[in-house]
Amino acid sequence: MTIFSYVYLAVFVVAVAVLIYVRTQLVFAARPNHFFQWFYWAAAVMIGIFTVLTSRTPADYISGFFITGMLGLFGFWRNGITPDSLITRIGAVRGLDSLTALHLSVLPTGLTELAAMAGSVTIAKLRFKQSPAVIKAFLDKKTEPARVIIDQ
Repeated sequence: MTIFSYVYLAVFVVAVAVLIYVRTQLVFAARPNHFFQWFYWAAAVMIGIFTVLTSRTPADYISGFFITGMLGLFGFWRNGITPDSLITRIGAVRGLDSLTALHLSVLPTGLTELAAMAGSVTIAKLRFKQSPAVIKAFLDKKTEPARVIIDQ
């Protein structure tokens, strides 16, 4: 095994730990984008199959399964609301205090959409199963109540 094999293993272990930590911190998990979720999982399966068919050395297997594992982790990633932040995508965590407004509205599908604002710019839109009143009650405790607005 090469030094990169050990680096791949270490990065993967850290990524799994971060995923588990974030999933346990989510108070409200947003609905995933099913297209990207299935895309990541399909790519992981495809690369996993190619890895098994084409690898010759342990380093080949480790690098291939690293890519497979990371794509699988991306498929399991969830956006949502934690006690002190809004997770809008992988690598994009925003503190609730850094947002100027959080607009909640009910979509025709019955889901609640949260539009996070920084100034006058919408920086993220997340969809939740919970009602706007439930999400607002939680957010009112964590940030200034005037920032959380239910749109009609």
